[in-house]
Amino acid sequence: MTFSKKATILSLTAIVALALAACSNGNSQTQPSQASQASNSSASSSSTSTSTSASSSSSATTSTSSSSATTAASTELDGTYTATHEGDQLTLTISSGKGTLTTLERDGEKEIEQVEIDSTNQRMIIGDDVHRYYINGNQLTVEDIDQEQDQDDTIIFTKQ
Repeated sequence: MTFSKKATILSLTAIVALALAACSNGNSQTQPSQASQASNSSASSSSTSTSTSASSSSSATTSTSSSSATTAASTELDGTYTATHEGDQLTLTISSGKGTLTTLERDGEKEIEQVEIDSTNQRMIIGDDVHRYYINGNQLTVEDIDQEQDQDDTIIFTKQ
């Protein structure tokens, strides 16, 4: 193989590695360095399959670090929160990204709903409804994404 064919194959391999890195989910700041590592791996070997497997392993590493960040962010919500909304007493208990919302209505009826946290998108799924949440100190603000203009479905919980 002549030098120009090797250079062409190396260039194409680097482009493929960069394209795979750009398309993968994960932190965009770590992608370029991992793509460079994949390109360097292919430079030391003339085999294109080596470059592909190096690129695949860098994508797997990125996904793992992304899920670790999600877990760390969801555990910062862990705890018990209380609020009053339209006369109902609400207790929200969260642990490791999951929990329950217990509503004690004015008439004494008790309702319990399952809660899931998507900390990456700051979303909270309560029952079947998707809500957006914000944290400010010991306050957790939860608002219904689908609320109408004239409705106030925003609830401010206080951490206990």
